[in-house]
Amino acid sequence: MSANSTNRRNSILIASAITIALAGWMLSGLGNRLPEEPARAGGDGSAAMSVTVRTSTARTLPRQVVANARTEPDRVVEVKAETDGRVVTIGVERGAFIREGSPIVELSMRDRAARLAETEALIRQRELEYEADVKLRNERFVSEAQLAGSEALLVSARSARERILLDIAHTKIQAPFDGVIYDRLVEIGDYVGVGDPIAQLVDADPLIVVGNLNERDIGSFKVGASGTATILGGREVQGRVRYLAPVADESTRSFRIELAVPNPDRNLTVGTSASLILDAEEISAHELSPALLSLADDGTIGVETVDHSNRVRFVPVELAGPVGNSVLVTGLPAEVRIITVGQGFVTDGQTVTVVEEGSAAAGRGDERTY
Repeated sequence: MSANSTNRRNSILIASAITIALAGWMLSGLGNRLPEEPARAGGDGSAAMSVTVRTSTARTLPRQVVANARTEPDRVVEVKAETDGRVVTIGVERGAFIREGSPIVELSMRDRAARLAETEALIRQRELEYEADVKLRNERFVSEAQLAGSEALLVSARSARERILLDIAHTKIQAPFDGVIYDRLVEIGDYVGVGDPIAQLVDADPLIVVGNLNERDIGSFKVGASGTATILGGREVQGRVRYLAPVADESTRSFRIELAVPNPDRNLTVGTSASLILDAEEISAHELSPALLSLADDGTIGVETVDHSNRVRFVPVELAGPVGNSVLVTGLPAEVRIITVGQGFVTDGQTVTVVEEGSAAAGRGDERTY
């Protein structure tokens, strides 16, 4: 017999043994728990089932929306060269913090200083020529057109100087804002041209916690609302909503929401998992154990209740969020009797015998309850 056949046979034997054991346990439990049902007074001779109920009163409290989230930087910029030249100085290493305006790298000056000196001399010449033409124009030896030509040459020389000064300034490639160098893409000796990437700069203050809200919840929030984020590891941080997507994602039908969290020390890291907890509008809700929730045949979540005529009523509810080991549900009346023992053995519309939770009858055990 092959090893596969042996393993298959062993699996079947184990599964059979577990099934038999479960069946025996269930039969023994039914023998201890199932009572002889008493006759229903004045009815058709059938027994009325006994259930334990608890009167629950709704509370008014703020609803919380919890969403899975992740942390992102406030902004990420790829710094690029705005002039050409060879890298001669490295100002900061990868992973280091850098202040706005500090140099990331410096490029060689090449002939820029000589071209600046040449332009300065040309400007002096153009200024003298223009001043002379102004005097001659006053004496009517120079026409308006000639004077305008002299002025244009002076303006052109000055513009050339500004372009050279700007080109010289661009040889120092500086950080556009405070941040951390995520990556530096050049080394000393590299030649870069206009538009070549130099470094990636990340700003993580504030840190952005990004989540997605469904279409039912997005209308409950506004930009500027406060919120809490639990970062991976359990640390709770406070922030404010800075962005709500005006259009849902086509694939998920959810709306992007961004919570801005102050991070001046930059000790909150980017790219980690988080939970987003947002306070929505106040709601009237009941706090219940999850064990009291039932499922209808169509999958609707609800609670088995008893009305004033002691008839079982299945009431659909919506989950409004967790509270410790309990859940908040909406959709129930302000005060309602909820079946706490026996809810799994009743049907909608069934008349039952009601025992209040905490009463002497309920304290005698399950001799008449399911």
